[in-house]
Amino acid sequence: MRSAHHVIKKEDLLDKTINLKKIIGKQVLSKGGKIIGIISQVRINPNNLVLQGILINQGLFARPLYIGKSYFSKLSHDAVILNIEVSVLLKGKRVINSEGKSIGIVKGIDRRGNSNDVKGLIVKSFFSKRFTISPSAIKLVGKSIILNPKYNAPKKYFWQRS
Repeated sequence: MRSAHHVIKKEDLLDKTINLKKIIGKQVLSKGGKIIGIISQVRINPNNLVLQGILINQGLFARPLYIGKSYFSKLSHDAVILNIEVSVLLKGKRVINSEGKSIGIVKGIDRRGNSNDVKGLIVKSFFSKRFTISPSAIKLVGKSIILNPKYNAPKKYFWQRS
């Protein structure tokens, strides 16, 4: 490609920018390196022309995920790396107490508005009603959610007392 004429005031030079068309189809990675999905759209504010976020395709049966630019850690020619673990992806994870026993599956996430801040995880065990776990009760999030030793989960069966 031949070098371009630059007609700019305060903007970066062409070689210091990223072609947004070329990042469509690239991966989005969480803070911990988990692949969240593929960029399907790049969204800008039409009034001030500032990047607002990206729409992520997570696969055939998953809902698209829109991530705002405040959660970006790095935007490159190859991928977008986030500065968070995406809270909505906790749904379906197994919840395990500090003794290694499974106490249920995350059925929902109670968030603060549209942010990534979690107010609570809605968990359901096989025979019990749904119950909520606060973020302070969580020790570790990985393939499963591990709870702090001091957390007292509801009993698994309705005939047991809490």
